[in-house]
Amino acid sequence: MLRVVAVGRFDGVHLGHQHLLSFAQKLALERGWSLLAYTFPPEPPALLPLSAKVRLLQRFAHEVEVVAWGKVRDLSPEEFLQKEVVGRLAGRALVMGEDHRFGRERAGDPELAQKLGKELGLEVYVVPPFQVKGEVVSASKIRALLGLGEVERAWEFLGRPPSLFGRGIKGVGLARTLGFPTINLEIDPLLVRPRDGVYVAWAFWPGGNAPALFYQGKRPTFQNLPPSAEVHLLSAPPPALPEVLEVHLLRFLRADMRFPSAEALAQRIKEDLKEAQEALAGLSPPDPIAPWL
Repeated sequence: MLRVVAVGRFDGVHLGHQHLLSFAQKLALERGWSLLAYTFPPEPPALLPLSAKVRLLQRFAHEVEVVAWGKVRDLSPEEFLQKEVVGRLAGRALVMGEDHRFGRERAGDPELAQKLGKELGLEVYVVPPFQVKGEVVSASKIRALLGLGEVERAWEFLGRPPSLFGRGIKGVGLARTLGFPTINLEIDPLLVRPRDGVYVAWAFWPGGNAPALFYQGKRPTFQNLPPSAEVHLLSAPPPALPEVLEVHLLRFLRADMRFPSAEALAQRIKEDLKEAQEALAGLSPPDPIAPWL
């Protein structure tokens, strides 16, 4: 089977990646070939775990090839194109972004790919950067926005709310004593962390979903406790602790802060809940990503 190969790290599968993949998708349809998304395992701080990245890539490509970097890092640019793309994958067209680099010591660039492609019978297409409101979309920019708590701007660049993935774990029960039980979230260590604070969120788990408040921070009101990430569901919780959770961050409410007492913190959480419910009234539930949903 002949293929169009779209190559990239595709961290986040953001709107820029989607633009490139849509171009490759159209090309594959015109040629009557299969579209293969060629990518690599995520490296921290990543926007998505591998399973979620593959799930999103499958929305565009017929096939997804995840290649350990160690298997190809010692190939020269010529070897990569000849042995990997044209030889092993039967690629007859290659699609990449302007900033893509490939081959040993990142020596290959789009200009070299086009030159070598003529010798190998490989069509090479270079897709220019995609912009939103005059800004180039990039994974590094989205990471920076998350670090500032600007999840709504990150949403604009991703084309969907930014998401966290992890395991549901038992906590110390503090939130329950405050009147707001939570599910503690052990976030995938590969993932970028958002700014500490409280967010309007939507949580998904196998078999269910619900609007939520998400908190990540150092719990400064209780200095004897370690930092935590927690989800307070705004509807009935699942009957058992979910093994896996996907949490979409919809809006940043406030920074992490210290309160003079547990009672003062509980009062502020009530205010957070009211503000979250007002925000959720104007939002539609997001679509889940994770393959187990």
